[in-house]
Amino acid sequence: GERREERRERREEGRGWGLVWRPLSLVLAVVVVLTGVGLVASWSRGAWLGAVAGTAVLVLFFPQKRWHGIGLALIVGVAAVAVLGVGIYFNRLPTSIVERVTSSFSDDLRFDDVRGIDITNDNYAVLERLAHWQAALGMARDHVWLGVGFGNYEAAYPDYRLINWADALGHAHNYYLNLLAEVGVLGFLAYCLFWTAVFWQNILLLQRLEWPERGIALGLLAVWTALTVHHLVDKLYVNNIYVHLGVLLGLQQILWGTEASHS
Repeated sequence: GERREERRERREEGRGWGLVWRPLSLVLAVVVVLTGVGLVASWSRGAWLGAVAGTAVLVLFFPQKRWHGIGLALIVGVAAVAVLGVGIYFNRLPTSIVERVTSSFSDDLRFDDVRGIDITNDNYAVLERLAHWQAALGMARDHVWLGVGFGNYEAAYPDYRLINWADALGHAHNYYLNLLAEVGVLGFLAYCLFWTAVFWQNILLLQRLEWPERGIALGLLAVWTALTVHHLVDKLYVNNIYVHLGVLLGLQQILWGTEASHS
């Protein structure tokens, strides 16, 4: 009796979600395609790297059992590498994109001294970023604990800039170095502690929530991951993006409060 009634209620609930999911899946597919096109058109390797990291987290945490997630991530990773390898081998991928990727993310993630290096059209963007990283490291060395002051990177830049790089560009193009320069080790640790708490809370939500709420938490985790990785080569708290991130943080707190009220 009770089990039969419970199964009937689950079937009815499943039918209800099916009616909602079919049109919603079409909308989601369109959004994914448009977002993918925009991502490629951005020509930003930092955005590409963040998107790959966010997607990897989506795949890894999609199953509720962690071993299933690891297995799924390995399968998807091997399949993606195989498809890309075949595309490159048979020259089926756009040459410009292949060159952009194979020019190496390692060019963007090194700490070489760029003084004395000849500037060319090919290396200009990389050298410009590294020059600003050197300036940020100089500020961090001279002001270890408290930095030069929050928002003062541009004001302090003339005292630390390299000869060929007079424009401060507003930030160091690596948010972690930017933090060390502006707020020192103490501020940097506070920032890391905040985001550690955000990630930890999100992972707890993934363990406790059921679908569809779990899907929202999973998407938020992918956002936090992409943001964290992209910040290695840029600063994304610009153009009111922080307002959007604030809404997403608020959404996570709503999920947390809802879960707490049900437990």
